[in-house]
This record gives sequence, C-alpha cells and structure tokens, in this order.
Amino acid sequence: MTAIVDAFPYPFDKPMAQELVRVMAGLYRTEREAFAATQPFGIDPLDVTPNLAPLNLWWELLRKLAIMGTVRQAVAAARDQFPNNPRASFLSALLADTTAPLDAAPVDTKGPGFDDRVSQPEALLFFDDLTMPAGKVPNLIETLRRMTANAPAVCLLRVQNEIGSFFGTGFRIGKSLVLTNHHVLFPRGKVAADVHADFGFDVDVQGAALPVTSLPGTAETIEGEKKDDWAVVEVNGMPDDWPVLDLVNAPVPKPGDLAYILQHPNAQQKRLGFVRNMISEVDDGVVRYLTDTEPGSSGAPVFDEQGRLIALHHAGGRPVEVAGKPPVAKNEGIRISRVLERLKATGVLR
Repeated sequence: MTAIVDAFPYPFDKPMAQELVRVMAGLYRTEREAFAATQPFGIDPLDVTPNLAPLNLWWELLRKLAIMGTVRQAVAAARDQFPNNPRASFLSALLADTTAPLDAAPVDTKGPGFDDRVSQPEALLFFDDLTMPAGKVPNLIETLRRMTANAPAVCLLRVQNEIGSFFGTGFRIGKSLVLTNHHVLFPRGKVAADVHADFGFDVDVQGAALPVTSLPGTAETIEGEKKDDWAVVEVNGMPDDWPVLDLVNAPVPKPGDLAYILQHPNAQQKRLGFVRNMISEVDDGVVRYLTDTEPGSSGAPVFDEQGRLIALHHAGGRPVEVAGKPPVAKNEGIRISRVLERLKATGVLR
C-alpha cells in the first residue's frame, strides 16, 4: 500500500493523513509561514485560495503537493526544521510509513464547533507585556502553589479503538473515576476498547523525568455524552492521597478572570498554561479563554486563580492575527457546573 506521503490523490479519508493537516497547521500558523514552507516544493501562492483558516489552508496545500508528488519532501523539511517539536516523531512515522498515536480531537476544517473569531478587544487582552506589578507576585506564587497541589490529579490518557491509537488529557473526580472529553474516549465516534491513564508524567525541579504510574481503565465502564463533550472511565488503583478535583463548589467565571490549564499537550509531560490567559466570554454552558492549548489538551481541567475547577477544556480555535498582535487562538471549555449537572442526570454521580 502506498505511504500517505507518497499517495495521489491525497488520502484525506485516512486518520493519519487528517492528523498531518493538523500538525502542519500547528507548525505553520500563518499564510506567510505556510507559503515559505511549501514554495520550495512547487506551491505558487497565487494558485492558492486567499485568507483561508490554517486547517483549510493546509487541506488545500497538501492536496496540491500530492498532485506534484512532493508531500514527502515537505514533511521531511518540516521534521528537519522542528526536530525538537513534540510532533516531530509523528512526522518521522509518516516518512517511515509506520503508525503513531493521534490527537483524539476530530479534524474539522469548518471550525471547532463554536464562534472562534477573535475580536480586537480580545486580541488586546493577549498583551505583549509579560511583566506584572511586584506587589501582585505573592498572589501569583499562591496560585502556582495551588496548581502544584492539583497537578497529581491530572493524567495523560492513551486510548485505542478499532481505528487506531489516540491521546488526550483527563483528571480524577472520584475514588476510581476519571473525567475527560467524549471525543477522547470515543475517538472518531468509536468507543475505546483499551484505556491507560498515565499519572505523574512530569518532570522535577531540575527538569528530570519523574516515574510514571500507568493505570488501566475499565473500558466497559465508559459513559459520556457527545453534546456536552464529557465522558468518564473507571480507573482502579489510584492512591487515596492523590487529589480528587472538586466539581461541586465551582465558582461562576466571568470575563477578565484568569484561566489556568493543567494539560498534556501533544502527549507531552504535564504543562501549565498560565500566561496570556484571560477569560473573554462566559455563558450558561461554556467559558472561552485565550490560555494556550495544543492538540492533546482535550479533557484538561481549567482552574481559576484560587485553584478551583471551572471548566473541562474541549476545543481549540484557529490562530488569527488581529490588531497587529501575534496569532491569537480563542479556546473553549464546558462549564463544570454543566458537566456536574449531566453527571447527576445520567446517574454517574449521586
């Protein structure tokens, strides 16, 4: 069978081919960057539809590269340009015609399912000045202490179903219960047959890798709802002294508050999104924020400054340039109050 990077026409029906669209759009987020990366391999910018969103742009670029037989060269160049990027191993797998785990979130060139347009006022929230008044430093230290206390509850989820292997983020909400997104435990609409939760996938203060506790999930216990994009799975063996994140006492977030996200972006060791992290919109069901996320962050917990759980991260917007600022992406989480309501309605929690 022809490798994806050598196929013509470009095999958009294959999950790894769809993932390549997402990966290239993440590496080259603007038209300028994308054209610079593909012109050496035969792309003429004048032949490309102007002003496309990054996913749509790369959908078109890969289709044209496949016609010219230069997808492999473009992928190899991207891998060589970003050798330390977490997705470099995925690009290497494509070049070697082997399989690799995929982000569980579906690739949708029509957008993430919400209005992810970034207004000028929102772009200005994405401020360039990363300094802060010295008098507020104690508050930040206390917030980071709370994030450190919450971190052991968060895990990398490795999921397998009949389609392939996928990854996402999850977190502990009960003695043996982990919460994540529906699309993480039902990748491409198919329920997971195998789930592993990797806790402690992190580094110490010197940057050295910590030992990982990998616990199997019980696939038969998976429950969830696509509409509000939540799902749970039983994971046995979590020690009693690991934190359980509180769903009940969630505060009401409001625009202008800060949103902190503990996540496993690109299936990496745990990371905290904590700068340029303003909440821009809130309604009864969702909260939208500018906190940085990546593929693999699906299912991550979103916290306020007090370390209280406010949302279940589930969707990333498309990076856009507004008001002369760097590309800004608006992201969305399901309000924890909504998730709790559905967990109780479905009998998962009493």
